[in-house]
Amino acid sequence: MEAVKEKKKLSKGKKAIVIILSIIVVIALAAVIFINVTTKPAKDTEPHFAVGGMVVSDTVEYKDDSGKGIRHNPVIRIMQMVWRFCSDGDAAKHAEQTPPENVEKIKDVEYISDGNIYHRLDVFYPKGTKQSDKLPVVIDIHGGGWMYGDKDLNEYYCLSIADRGYTVFSISYRLVPDVTVNEQLQDVAEALKWISENMKNYPADESKILLTGDSAGGQLSAYSAVLLQSEELREKFGVVDGNLDVSALVLTSPVAFMKDGGSFSVYTKILWGKDYKTKPTYDYMDISEIIDYAKLPPTYFITSDGDSLAHDQTHRAYELFKEKGVQCEIANFGDDENGDPLPHVFSVLFPFDKSGTKAINDALAFFDEACK
Repeated sequence: MEAVKEKKKLSKGKKAIVIILSIIVVIALAAVIFINVTTKPAKDTEPHFAVGGMVVSDTVEYKDDSGKGIRHNPVIRIMQMVWRFCSDGDAAKHAEQTPPENVEKIKDVEYISDGNIYHRLDVFYPKGTKQSDKLPVVIDIHGGGWMYGDKDLNEYYCLSIADRGYTVFSISYRLVPDVTVNEQLQDVAEALKWISENMKNYPADESKILLTGDSAGGQLSAYSAVLLQSEELREKFGVVDGNLDVSALVLTSPVAFMKDGGSFSVYTKILWGKDYKTKPTYDYMDISEIIDYAKLPPTYFITSDGDSLAHDQTHRAYELFKEKGVQCEIANFGDDENGDPLPHVFSVLFPFDKSGTKAINDALAFFDEACK
């Protein structure tokens, strides 16, 4: 009798395990289906989300071999879905804002003539400005975790700067996992080279140039500032000489420690490719590993107490720059006027709010002073 009871117990235990495993399998399959549906690619000629791997074309090859090993990585697949929904949220934020109307817009200028929608830039400057007018230049590189966004993501931010009397160039670049971070730096270098060669066609003072970026764009900006000065690193990264003399940097919540960035590195390291450990760039994935290759211009950092993604990294970069003798300042904002914590890259997301306005004004004042 005892043996029969024990056998029944074992049978019930096996059934419970089978049920639990079945539930796990069903949930996993549902998750895979959901991710595949929400990240289904769209043609670049149709409405689409600016998320890496989610744009396709009959005429343009968006993917190259650099991203081949990471396209099906579970972390990348999950983040594609995350960034796709971030796009909805950012669109909603834009819908609630009223950008300035007194700004000239020149949209979708190709800095590489290959038909790739990510090889384009926009130019903004105050209406009524003559080509012969020499306005200080701001070059902006958008953020988005290296996987999301294009120049349109930062359009309102750039318009707010142009409205203050600047000529603004806003750059798009290819996205992970179509490419890796290295190819993004190559794109930015090509864009900077185009700007240096064509600035004369716009109301731009080539002696006053601010390079700025937020989050991932902050990392790309900081690296590009170094690459502009180091032929040795340009060879290792395979980038062209942008041929620009940058007067100042403004780095908003830069994520510039991608290899030694704590738990966040689980995500950021693979953005350099599946084989990132064997690449020539492996020893240069943190800003601390390349900063000695250049004499960086005056640099202004912006973050906030509510910046859960890059508050610590921003302060870490500031301390590094200061240690290396770079003239730099940091603006760490607390809560907004309503007592709510200011989020990651708040000045880019909300350039017309009180806190965003102050952050932009102070950063541009730093730039103007550096130009003197």
